[in-house]
Amino acid sequence: MESSQEGQTMDKIRVIQVGAGRFGQSWLKVLGEYEHVELAGVVDVVPDNLAAAKSIAGLSDSQLFDSLESAVQAVQADMALIVTPPHSHKNIALEALRAGLHVVLEKPLTHTFDEAAELYEQSKKYDKHVMISQNYRWRPCIQTLRKLIQDQVIGRVGYVEYDFRKKINVGGWRNEMQEILLEDMSLHHFDIMRYVFGKEPVELYAQSFKPYWSWFNGNPAAGAMIEFEDDIRVNYFGSWVNRGQETTWNGNVRICGELGAIEMTDDQISIWKEESAEPVTVELEEAQYGGDRMSSLHNFVQSIQTNTAPLTAIADNIRSFALTCAAIQSTQSQQKVKLDEFYGGHGVQW
Repeated sequence: MESSQEGQTMDKIRVIQVGAGRFGQSWLKVLGEYEHVELAGVVDVVPDNLAAAKSIAGLSDSQLFDSLESAVQAVQADMALIVTPPHSHKNIALEALRAGLHVVLEKPLTHTFDEAAELYEQSKKYDKHVMISQNYRWRPCIQTLRKLIQDQVIGRVGYVEYDFRKKINVGGWRNEMQEILLEDMSLHHFDIMRYVFGKEPVELYAQSFKPYWSWFNGNPAAGAMIEFEDDIRVNYFGSWVNRGQETTWNGNVRICGELGAIEMTDDQISIWKEESAEPVTVELEEAQYGGDRMSSLHNFVQSIQTNTAPLTAIADNIRSFALTCAAIQSTQSQQKVKLDEFYGGHGVQW
């Protein structure tokens, strides 16, 4: 096999996937379409999920397991892909690391920030990569936004308007989350902000709520005022119980700077310059390796093969998760949260 970046022959990375529910089944299809990995086995505690995995991936019964422990004893593997509910992430990831496996976790990193901090500290003991698949970063419109900011096409950024609107019923264990929008969706947008600006959040004030027509158990709408380094201010609002026109999953973004504005609407990007009466449409960056999740997987495989940190390694992603957890703390306390104090309160030092 040829590495697309290194041009040298490399063995396929052998994967044990833990979790084969609805989203896990879509991951099985991604693995099946990616030529640089081999699915060694699937773990799930639900027999019907294992039966579905067997059918989707063409597995034998000897590749189906009800525990990671039994899987690593039976098959050879290099990495674990964990697609299970967040409350199980920390323990499964640590079990995989102890078994000598690299680890990819579906977001969110863990269920609580204390669990994330513990996993982060424990992961340093192992010579293995741990990555969270924060796949939105790989989308052409997001890659383009980042490049425009890096190239300073509107000069220094001053403030940002970020709007996300969807009408959706996620179902399953997600519907039990108290802060469903912040925990399961806004995390993507907060990670996009950090990635696009290349800056870290300083403080925020957030509020979440449940409109009276909501079908969710928790709060499906939230707003946040976030201050990033270099005095970049973001006004964010998101809703999963929208009425009226929807945005894409990436949301609509308007970034204002001294020389104009960059607008992303329906994943299309235009630039407004102060001296021009009309916007200029921007050609998007080319799609990365076979779509966003496959690009995330490819980045991780490359990190294993070249022994370099993946883009969304745990050391990076814990900061995006911290922004989500700080927003939840703010909405519960009804007070502003400073990120330095948040980290200190959880014993995290950089």
